[in-house]
Amino acid sequence: MNNPEPLIAAYLDGVLTDTERAELNTWLKADAANLRRFTEAVMFEQQIRTAAHATAEQQAAVDFASSIVQMKPHSRWLQWRPLVAAAAGLVIGLFSASMVFGFVVQRGVEKRTPVAVFEPGFENAQMPLSTGFPGGPGQWSGDAAHVVTAENGMSPKEGKFMLRMEPMSKGVPRIYQVLDLQSLPPGAGGESREIEISASFATAGAEAPVRYVIRAFATTEAPENLDAAWFDRRDEAIALAARGLDVMPGTRAWQTFSVKIQVPRAARSLVVFLAVRTPDKAARNSPHYLDDVRVSLLTPPPLP
Repeated sequence: MNNPEPLIAAYLDGVLTDTERAELNTWLKADAANLRRFTEAVMFEQQIRTAAHATAEQQAAVDFASSIVQMKPHSRWLQWRPLVAAAAGLVIGLFSASMVFGFVVQRGVEKRTPVAVFEPGFENAQMPLSTGFPGGPGQWSGDAAHVVTAENGMSPKEGKFMLRMEPMSKGVPRIYQVLDLQSLPPGAGGESREIEISASFATAGAEAPVRYVIRAFATTEAPENLDAAWFDRRDEAIALAARGLDVMPGTRAWQTFSVKIQVPRAARSLVVFLAVRTPDKAARNSPHYLDDVRVSLLTPPPLP
């Protein structure tokens, strides 16, 4: 099997046919490396689902707290005493959250140094776009994609152009770029450096839920030495991070989110992987859009 990714993606989305399941099982039994690769994909999926679930729980807590605040003044004590008890627990939780939020706000003064990204806003309508894994740095590569202007009721988030990721009946629309970390400031960070990758996604006329995904792999190999063969053994990366964002059906607005990765100083390359998953196989007919990809080196402020 030259490319097991479509079968792995179908398994993760729960849409494997009996024939595909048998094919995947045969591939898994053929080599221990195949099993490791499959296990890595499943672990990534669990990480993404856990993050999405935590976000949903946090929003539910906020909604619940709001409903308590909005109760009518003449409500009887005995009627809402259980809610007050629950709210007390929420207050403790929200107080802890506020402490974390205060820390995050304080960290907001951290220095952001842009890391060079090739065509981050896709403003070059003539830029080369190859298929498969990139042959080196300074290019976008992946599945069928095209630079487009406003279409299908969607306008670019920034500038005049955006990237259209074509729908796929099998597999996951995805795009890659390899970044050169050797150009980072030599004095930045200690044993590791924190890098943030953000991107904006949108789907035209989506009638089914979709999941946008950002993944990052740090490797000690130089960018020019990375190829499709490396991606088959990407579990050898010295650092990795992943985050997914679940979006409800009919959502057409741009969705921006980010993931942070602690990159050891020994890393020479960072592989950025952006993808869209549509769990409902029958709904894989809408184009997806990508824009405003940003990568930043985060440097904390000096201690007082």
